[in-house]
Amino acid sequence: MRQTFRHLEQAIRREGNPAFIPVYEHGVDLPIVSAVMGIGFDDLDLSSRDGMVRFWKRLIAFYDQMGYPALSFEMGIHFARIQTGSTRHDDIEDPVRRGWVDERNGPIASWEDLENPANWPDIGAAFDYDVFEEVAALVPDHMQIVGGASGGPFEHASFLMGLENLCVTLAEDEAFAETLFRKIGETLVGTATRLAAHDRLGIYRFGDDLGYKMATILSPDMLRQYVFPWQKRVVEAVHRAGKPFLLHSCGQLAEVMDDLIDEVGIDGKHSFEDVILPVEEAVERWGSRIAIFGGIDVDFLCRATPNEIRERTLRTMDRCGRGGGYAIGSGNTITSYVPVDNYLALMGAVASFNGT
Repeated sequence: MRQTFRHLEQAIRREGNPAFIPVYEHGVDLPIVSAVMGIGFDDLDLSSRDGMVRFWKRLIAFYDQMGYPALSFEMGIHFARIQTGSTRHDDIEDPVRRGWVDERNGPIASWEDLENPANWPDIGAAFDYDVFEEVAALVPDHMQIVGGASGGPFEHASFLMGLENLCVTLAEDEAFAETLFRKIGETLVGTATRLAAHDRLGIYRFGDDLGYKMATILSPDMLRQYVFPWQKRVVEAVHRAGKPFLLHSCGQLAEVMDDLIDEVGIDGKHSFEDVILPVEEAVERWGSRIAIFGGIDVDFLCRATPNEIRERTLRTMDRCGRGGGYAIGSGNTITSYVPVDNYLALMGAVASFNGT
């Protein structure tokens, strides 16, 4: 018997003890997919609609073959073009150039930029809905989509202004900050409303990384003023469509978890690091109020042996998953620098525990 989306839905809705502890992954980097599937992606033109659809078709085949009950699928919103760069790691083996966003500058720097309609497309033009429809049609009946429009209000604000400029603006120009977050938030709510109604989207998700290892990036009060109200409106739109909402957010969020659970209304939380909070402790703290997804630390996945990974995965599933409300997977994503054998050890342990 294979996992189906229903098992993942039972987990995020915390509907008792499921037949399987479902497996969930925020994403799997392409070198891992290629190594497992024996297929590449270099032949695809990802700037074209056809190339993008073919890209996702290959990823669907991977997720299905590996036993995932859902496809992780997000696409970006067409805000103003952000400033990015890329580089290679100099301390680990990694075949992928890592992208980064300019922390000092962004396309929104003045009231003129903020009020320029070209930077704020209407809801119908803000997202590639046609591509989403084509990809959704390819998802097998036993799977659904976890995802939607990528990025939460804080991430988009920090990308559009650069984190340094955003922080200065938050301190010096409340009217500008309020307008910025309103323009971002209204677009997020509009796209979420449209996408959450799709019958192939089972769980709405975006990433909004709010923390460093020791604390939140913005103060809790600033998050409560600018970020959480718009996250809440997105969650409300998703709930009106009858779908649950999963928040992917990195960092130390202990000080604002009550806000996220009680005020924003998230149904589940993903992204856990051992140095911040091991997933077992997260389940103890919040597992009676929200679902907890993932938790096998990425650093551990990189450094441990396959046998150590198997043992830890089995222990984590036994400790976290017996009462429901939990899905197993990495603490963040299966990055390109995770050894393939270690990834397969994780997935093999999941299958062994579930008897599949």
